[in-house]
Amino acid sequence: ALPVTGVLAGLVREAGVPENRIQVIPNGINEARFAEVPTRDDAKANLGLDGKIILGFTGFVRDWHGLDRVLEFLAGSAQGNLHLLLVGDGPARENLEATAQRLNVADIFTVTGIVAREQIASYVASFDIALQPSVVAYASPLKLFEYLALGHAIVAPATANIMEILQDDRNALLFEPDSEQEFFACVRRLLD
Repeated sequence: ALPVTGVLAGLVREAGVPENRIQVIPNGINEARFAEVPTRDDAKANLGLDGKIILGFTGFVRDWHGLDRVLEFLAGSAQGNLHLLLVGDGPARENLEATAQRLNVADIFTVTGIVAREQIASYVASFDIALQPSVVAYASPLKLFEYLALGHAIVAPATANIMEILQDDRNALLFEPDSEQEFFACVRRLLD
């Protein structure tokens, strides 16, 4: 078995796979795709988001990703130049767009839809703060490696699998997974 995290390796082990048949192979990225990207300002200009502070997320978004809490953060923020950029698509998109309408933040929320793999870096380059609001317990999100490759400030939950990749106050700000207030505090800290 080739699990992507130690957490997943534990689940494989519990399912009866012998230790000598388990090798953790962490996810990674093709660094060449992230070697030449536009500057943050140019990436923002290319998206028509000049002067905005971009909170960004990439991926196939599902309800459990917790982007609704980002919309709530935007709705409660007095900072007028924030913008949430979702680079991707997914089954949660419709609910997120409805939530954005309900919270009166639809004008500061952009969903790109599906973006070709070779174009992802040029979108992610625009992020000021890269987000992983929630995660399943065994995953190794590729987006985190992309965020790291571009040197972004990252906010993510302090789960065992995420802490295999990120270290609090070193390459990310980590928050208690069930605490919306801690998530908000991490984002505010970076904005300040």
